[in-house]
Amino acid sequence: MTKKNDLDIFSIFREFLSCCHPEKENPKTEIQINRNEDDNMNYQNDEIIDGVQSLFPSKYIREDERKHLKFSRDSILNYLSELSQKNFINKYDERTLKLSILDRNELSDNTPVIRSEKILKKSLFKKGVPTLEQLIMPLLIPELRLKVDNNFSEFEIVKKINNNTQITRMVSTPQLTMISEREFYDKKTFFIEDGVFYYFCSSIPDDIYQKNKDTERALNYFGIMVIKEDVENFYIDTFNKVDIKMNIPEVLIIMSFPMKMKEFSDGLLHYFNN
Repeated sequence: MTKKNDLDIFSIFREFLSCCHPEKENPKTEIQINRNEDDNMNYQNDEIIDGVQSLFPSKYIREDERKHLKFSRDSILNYLSELSQKNFINKYDERTLKLSILDRNELSDNTPVIRSEKILKKSLFKKGVPTLEQLIMPLLIPELRLKVDNNFSEFEIVKKINNNTQITRMVSTPQLTMISEREFYDKKTFFIEDGVFYYFCSSIPDDIYQKNKDTERALNYFGIMVIKEDVENFYIDTFNKVDIKMNIPEVLIIMSFPMKMKEFSDGLLHYFNN
């Protein structure tokens, strides 16, 4: 069911580029789609899975997550609400960034949920404060995401299910000099509701796409981002639970997150200020 506050974000992106920042060229293609599947590349999923209309076709849902997650919009929002109320343990705290962890989660006891809460001050935007709709565009358009986010070296939309749901492939850059690049094949959905931006992704089953022998594939239990705003700030709240398929102390993974968030927010500011 279409929500009244649902937005065609790519139409907004076209208007934003042409009107608000005329000095930037419109990307040659809004969505880079790798046409490597035989079925329709743009369709509305209407499968009923476990009693709800799923945002994703069943083949993209892993067996380990079926028992714990439903994939309707309402169920994702409910899961996020429950997750945000759990007892996270503070690990890092500065004035504009808070980092905390949740040791136990129903999807895996061995991989913590890392939560980061970032405040992005609107006063830092020197050429005018973007709207929420404008702010999220560099997160979703492949060629722009690679410009603003140094944490990834590759990003392509493999399959578009509809304007707010897709299958993507991303490759991370090496982290902490000891973690080589990782490949992610994720199902993603994103939407704005009641003035808040919501983004959810999780890995699809490994057997759908052949693994790259030169790149380790990570297991993304989930990646969630929520962006709110008030008169002075944007508030970026993220939840990440990722198995990078490497035996490494948890503290090293946690240590990398403040740097990742700084690079990401600095990249956003640089994009809008130049």
